[in-house]
Amino acid sequence: MPGLEELGWLQFERLCELVLEADAGVDPTRWEGSADHCREVVCEDAIRLHGRTLAPPVLIRCQWSRADPVGSPPSRFKSVVTFTNRPAPGDMVYGEEELRDAIRRLPALRMKLPSILSLDAAPPDPDALSRSTFDMEATRALARVFVPTPAWSRAVAVLNTHNVLVLTGPPEMGKTAIARMLGLALLTQGWEVHETTRPEQVEARFDRSRPQLFIADDAFGSTEYRPDSAERWANNLDRILRATDEQHWLVWTSRPAPLRAGLRRLHRERGGEHFPQPAAVQVDASALGVEEKTLILFRHARAAGLTPERRTLVRRHGEAIVGHPHFTPERIRRFVSRGAPVDDVERELREPTAAMATSYAALEREHRELLLAMLDSPPGPVAERDLAAALRRHTENGCPKAPADLVDRLADHFLRVIA
Repeated sequence: MPGLEELGWLQFERLCELVLEADAGVDPTRWEGSADHCREVVCEDAIRLHGRTLAPPVLIRCQWSRADPVGSPPSRFKSVVTFTNRPAPGDMVYGEEELRDAIRRLPALRMKLPSILSLDAAPPDPDALSRSTFDMEATRALARVFVPTPAWSRAVAVLNTHNVLVLTGPPEMGKTAIARMLGLALLTQGWEVHETTRPEQVEARFDRSRPQLFIADDAFGSTEYRPDSAERWANNLDRILRATDEQHWLVWTSRPAPLRAGLRRLHRERGGEHFPQPAAVQVDASALGVEEKTLILFRHARAAGLTPERRTLVRRHGEAIVGHPHFTPERIRRFVSRGAPVDDVERELREPTAAMATSYAALEREHRELLLAMLDSPPGPVAERDLAAALRRHTENGCPKAPADLVDRLADHFLRVIA
């Protein structure tokens, strides 16, 4: 069974903050101290933990020890609470066993910090798992490297409010990862999880008596480009949305344009009292900063079992490695799988990933010609007039379609439309 070291310091610290907040109501923002070894908070009032009242002043420590046991606290405190990955003194200690127990008994903890699912402290409900159609093997591997980005928190909030979530953003930015980790977290609470490619599969598996999550992960990019599949979902949108409620959620990771069009049509034809506005259910998974991508890199490096020397290089140069905006989570995964050659980062930016190459190869000729025309257009945003001129230079039959007619099929995946 994976140990707490699986998390690394930052995820361990966040786990301790959340447990302390849940068990004692202590605000996590009060922590002070080192950013990579020890964090502390002093409570001048008595606090209650697990039926015990701890006399003030109470020292609460979160300590990450890589080798030796944690040392004794200063004697001036009447009570000491210690969160640690190693044996430690204190009136109350949250060590490995206590933190695993917290993960099991606090479902909200697993939704706030899904990284802890890699510890296997709260396994999926066996009955719900047996009824699910869900790639559990891939998701277990994902849990070891997943980082709850701001997009994760917004996704959970949207589902709790609207029961429907649309994850947007370019390929390889983590849309499917967020959806699958939502599924894993809900499986531990007894929800069924179904990955679907067609709206008919939702109808066939829907059961009003059981909590269910449906992941419409039929976006192009992972295996092939399938623009029409998203439109099939849009055509069935009315019936699908009426089926969602507090215990039946839908996560859509496909091209959002058809879904937005379907929602607008529903608002026009039936009114908006039952359906959210498109913007209310969208979360941009690509809103990743260097800090989040660096943590993703560190988690991949830890899970891959790189040599200590290689991990030191990754830790030292992490921010520089992932600093380029095109260094996506998928490129991070591939970079680490190659042994994290820190002296050859440019290679990851030059080479297309397998998913990108497959998607491009599956395009119709006229769509490939449009992308070539984009490369042959002036730098920056391209006006339709300039795009049409470039397209005529690259088509075999004289540009039979206007660029606007072709762009819609490529929007949100290969290119971005600026109104």
